[in-house]
Amino acid sequence: MELRQVLEKVLPPNVLPHAPKRFEVVGDILILRLRESLLPYASKIGEAILEETPGVKVVAVRVGAVAGEERVSPLVVVAGEQRTETAHREYGCLFKVDLSKVYFTTKLSFEHQRVASQVRDGETVLNMFSGVGGFSIPIAKRADCRVYSVDLNPYAIRYLEENVRLNRVEGRVIPVLGDAASFTPPVPIDRVLMPLPLKSYSYLDHAARTIKSGGTIHYYDVIVERGGSPIEELKRKVTGRLRELGVEAEVVYGRRMRSIAPRRSLAVLDVKVRAQFWGE
Repeated sequence: MELRQVLEKVLPPNVLPHAPKRFEVVGDILILRLRESLLPYASKIGEAILEETPGVKVVAVRVGAVAGEERVSPLVVVAGEQRTETAHREYGCLFKVDLSKVYFTTKLSFEHQRVASQVRDGETVLNMFSGVGGFSIPIAKRADCRVYSVDLNPYAIRYLEENVRLNRVEGRVIPVLGDAASFTPPVPIDRVLMPLPLKSYSYLDHAARTIKSGGTIHYYDVIVERGGSPIEELKRKVTGRLRELGVEAEVVYGRRMRSIAPRRSLAVLDVKVRAQFWGE
């Protein structure tokens, strides 16, 4: 579907320049973000999209910013079936989600698989902000490992529990409702995932306490692109903080993932723990 061509049929020429250029499809739900000036046309936009998009049964609009522990912005159905729950397939994994209650995006599908491909049999993984299992499920399907999957959102944990059953990874993914900073794994951790950019830095102390020497931290943060090398700045910030916490570490991989706002991008670092020197 060419979104621009669809919108040209229902929007007046004076508001067309403000029309969205992108959309996301999760399962059979198509999600848009609309400027306030376009909200009066939301239903017309939704109906036009339904006519042109086979397989989509719901068109919904995100209003407001992502906020709160749940990382979810309000979602309003503007056309199609009146629901926000769907099932989404990704690289052989099935995720059941309610997009009004939990955070889930298809924009991380490559990253889910990139990280999962690194996990080896016998590892113990801590996913500090697991959501419905976007990282945890692919990891557990690829490797004979154990993934402690922590989240504060009770809806996320409920759907994670269901997704564990749907993907037949019982005993490998361990859902934990609560704050990752308060969760102490029963064994040292080989790999820590920190996929909550706005909180990752403040949770590095807990990652440092749980990771073993030789382990890997997958760290996500927001970088501000204002000249220079923001990835290099992020590397120095993270390794410097880990050293303060008693962990000598090296960034073995880093990249800018995607833009999330003007001059702001999501970035990832894979950080290898070389040594720990607590008490020195």
